[in-house]
Amino acid sequence: MEVLTVLFAICLICVDSLTLNDLYPYPYDNVSTADDLLLHRNDDGSSSAILFSFPYFTTIRTSAYVNTNGDITFANSLSTFTPSAFPSSSFVMIAGFWTDITTINEGQIWYKLSTNPELLNLTGSDVQSGFPGQEDFIPSFVFIVTWSEVPYYGASGGQFLLRNTFQIVLTTDGTKSFVMLHYLKLDWARNAMVGFNAGDGISSYTVNGSLSDDVINLVYRSNVGVPGKFLFRVDGAAIQPAGETVSYDDGTASQTFTDTCCCLMVEENYKGNHRATVRTTNPIDIALSRSRTPY
Repeated sequence: MEVLTVLFAICLICVDSLTLNDLYPYPYDNVSTADDLLLHRNDDGSSSAILFSFPYFTTIRTSAYVNTNGDITFANSLSTFTPSAFPSSSFVMIAGFWTDITTINEGQIWYKLSTNPELLNLTGSDVQSGFPGQEDFIPSFVFIVTWSEVPYYGASGGQFLLRNTFQIVLTTDGTKSFVMLHYLKLDWARNAMVGFNAGDGISSYTVNGSLSDDVINLVYRSNVGVPGKFLFRVDGAAIQPAGETVSYDDGTASQTFTDTCCCLMVEENYKGNHRATVRTTNPIDIALSRSRTPY
């Protein structure tokens, strides 16, 4: 066991993270196109409503907000800067790196809703590569949000030089929906939350490392074999990471998680409140929570 731990640490240090060329396009050089929008400098602010239809946790969401603090919310904007654990009934969220971010003096947040054929081809190719069997997936749009070189609120001195750059990418064909999370650079953690929240207080998905300093290691991790890149299907009752299958049977109140890499399957039947965490040999772990009213 000790030998395996040492080897893992060495691999983690040696693996390169993403480069600018690996990210979906955004105006990192401030040369923008017509559909590139820059969020105004602010602290705890949000964009105006961005209108598109996106199936998320079995519900069609029709308006999204880009929030400065590292997340996208549906139906309502969110100014909350202190991250909390999922699930929550207070908001419907995709958390790329939810924590206290400010762009008052430095950093930028770019977003773009696009039907550009080259971008759609890129998006479709990424989904098809991560999810075998999705060769028929043809995206109708791609929505890209990039937090570029953002500092954390209250940083001063040398800490102010620490910056994070990451992306949330949404795409759908109107029925199936996928989200990509890209981490180019994570210099600071601030107990950020990363994952998906349905807003019903029941269904959510938390990426391992969230709410701890370990979250900065997402630049070295992946579920698609590319350090810093993650892909999830998000239209169903449970979030499905690339390389995993997750099913939920309401009739028997059982959850089944199958890890396709290590052939690990855990199935539990339960009554009442339940929390299940399944550790896998994949670079990320599943942490899925459900709360049920007792029979």
